[in-house]
Amino acid sequence: MRLNTLKNQAGMTGLGWITVIALVLFFALMIVKLVPTYIEHYSIKTVLYSLEEEPLITQSTPKKVRELINKRLTINGVYDMDPKSIKITKESGVLTVAIAYEVRKPMFGNIDVVMSFSDEVQMVSH
Repeated sequence: MRLNTLKNQAGMTGLGWITVIALVLFFALMIVKLVPTYIEHYSIKTVLYSLEEEPLITQSTPKKVRELINKRLTINGVYDMDPKSIKITKESGVLTVAIAYEVRKPMFGNIDVVMSFSDEVQMVSH
């Protein structure tokens, strides 16, 4: 009797396969939609932290720093970030550059994914 029940168990049903395929496609869609945004954010972080290696950056005006950042972001092909989200302050020899922004990506239908990013670098004049 036991051999007969093992013989009837052949594998997943059609509904089981459809569920597995739907889950795989859902996560594949998530990867295709979200990974480019995270790669772009890495480029933004690279531009931000590269300011620390810029000679005499703390003596530059905030306008010059903003122009430098925007130029580097354009070279790196950053499009999802609004340049207005860059905040530059200069107080008592400390230059602070902060970038905080959100990216909204449509998934399907009326469902969107919102990703929030925030980075800051402080440079002290010597």
